Amino acid sequence: MNESTPEYTLTRKKGMRRVWLRVVADGSLAVSAPYSMSRSTIDGFVRAKSGWIEKRRSLITDLPPQLEAGPEAEQLKAWIWEQLDELMPMWCERMGVDVEPRVSLKIMTSRWGSCNAVRRRVSLNVELGRRGRDALEYVLVHELAHLFESNHGLGFYAIMDRHLPDWKARRAALRSLQKKPQR
Repeated sequence: MNESTPEYTLTRKKGMRRVWLRVVADGSLAVSAPYSMSRSTIDGFVRAKSGWIEKRRSLITDLPPQLEAGPEAEQLKAWIWEQLDELMPMWCERMGVDVEPRVSLKIMTSRWGSCNAVRRRVSLNVELGRRGRDALEYVLVHELAHLFESNHGLGFYAIMDRHLPDWKARRAALRSLQKKPQR
């Protein structure tokens, strides 16, 4: 790498068609690229994205550190459970969910929540406790919508539009505060 190319860790992956770039939580840069792409092409891509890289790095430094198991996580879990005592039955009734899914709270690094419709299980990221009730409610409705539509197709978004009309604004607010999770 020459001086004008930001330092990065390169991973070559079979079956990739294009280069992927991400700023990791610690500010380091990770690049994934196909085996067929030359190092000079990758370096050029990384140099071209230097503005984006710096913007992402500045966002990361403004965020609280990654949540870890401990007293803060336990307090956040307690707060989420309190909120769910009201939110879960209300949203299940509104959305026509006949049996409330089982819920687990986890510290997740790459998503806000997940839903296993077959097992009727919803997992929520404890980090949502730092994001507030609107974010928690958005992710809960999102995951409950997956009980009816497994993918993010038109049917899924129709459910979101019908039940939580401001979901796009809530998602945008959540994403503006995020380090890594995407939901």
